[in-house]
Amino acid sequence: MIKSFRKQIHQPTPANLRHFRYWPTWILLGFYFVFSSLPVSWLDGSARKLAGVLAKHNKKRYRIVKTNLELCFPEKSETEINDMVTRHFEFLVMGLMHYGLLWWASEKKLKSLISIDGLEHINAIKESGDNVIVLLSHCTGLEFAVLAISSQFESSGPYKPFENPVLDWLIQRSRERFGDKSFTREDGLRPIIKSARQAKVIIYLADEDLGPEVSVFAEFMGIKKATVPVLGRLAKSCKAKVLPAFSCYDPGMNQYKVTLFAPVENFPRNDVDEDCLMMNRMIETTIHSCPVQYFWPLKLFKTRPEGEPRVYH
Repeated sequence: MIKSFRKQIHQPTPANLRHFRYWPTWILLGFYFVFSSLPVSWLDGSARKLAGVLAKHNKKRYRIVKTNLELCFPEKSETEINDMVTRHFEFLVMGLMHYGLLWWASEKKLKSLISIDGLEHINAIKESGDNVIVLLSHCTGLEFAVLAISSQFESSGPYKPFENPVLDWLIQRSRERFGDKSFTREDGLRPIIKSARQAKVIIYLADEDLGPEVSVFAEFMGIKKATVPVLGRLAKSCKAKVLPAFSCYDPGMNQYKVTLFAPVENFPRNDVDEDCLMMNRMIETTIHSCPVQYFWPLKLFKTRPEGEPRVYH
């Protein structure tokens, strides 16, 4: 449980989002607000029931999740893989149902929902005079990790905007609730480097396949994966240490446990291929800490080396 948060920042609703074209979204959000006010255990019970429906009717996502798990855990039996898929969808829906807590829950409620381990790593890096980059893996409780870190340290990082401007504002508002500053990918690296040099903690995600034009191939979970070669350059430019991070939900405790792992030594190595491999190893470490709650719907292996067949059908 987090003992204290940084001071919250009041963010009024932008006038343009009150336009009548967005009223259907606000009405649905009103129902969601009421629903998210229920006890967390009730939300989790509902999530388990809805997860089966989602998996059954969204066959495309189901196949992606299962394919990823089969590729990344070849030692698992089919029964074990199917169980992992089922559990993943349960945690995926739980995460979606918990979004309302990020948007509207009181500070007291949020403190009970989140615990964070490894803050001493950030403090030690800052005391040594270096800057900090948190390499956060995509996971079903991603936004709880962002909030946990930004509630303790001035932070910033890039994010992918949502198409719906109301939802985009709510998510950005939750990220900036305690002063976090968000940038879009289109803003490039300059604002990130500037923030790091202002001693802000950088929250960075790097596990998506963004295509061959901006990637190199590096091994990930035993498979060649198109990997964006930015983290090493970013760490060097920011004079920063990199520590992996993950958020794992414990339904028994009704709590997200955010773990900040120890910083990786001798990174970057000034070799693009080696830096990408090291980064993927960091992400693997986080995945193995809580396998079913990694965000497996990502098309992690969409881009294949020349001559290799595609893996998603």
